Amino acid sequence: MEINVDLSFFPENFAPIITNSKEIKSFFLKNYRNSNQNSSNSKMSIFEFPGSLDEFEEILKTILQKNSLNQYVVVQDTETENTIAILKGGDMGQLGILICDFCGAVFSSEDEKYLHQRAHFLF
Repeated sequence: MEINVDLSFFPENFAPIITNSKEIKSFFLKNYRNSNQNSSNSKMSIFEFPGSLDEFEEILKTILQKNSLNQYVVVQDTETENTIAILKGGDMGQLGILICDFCGAVFSSEDEKYLHQRAHFLF
């Protein structure tokens, strides 16, 4: 499976921590910049990964933790297929990404997040 990792919100000098990590280096294909209407150049890395998107996401989270980059989070892009973004925790609200305080589920509106979080108290 080809997986795109959006590194646009990740410091450029930290990108090699991801692309050169021993856990996923062998799956790395290339880096590129993607110009689109909404943002200037987005920095993307492409990986050919034999597992699932969720497995790849967990590997990225582990890499960040091992390198003490706990202020960054890994989220699946809900608008682009097979794309994962690495974001700084505080940047997510500005991008319209809301995360459940209990389980880390991603939402695009306060109402969705609120309804979801209420379900945590029902069980």
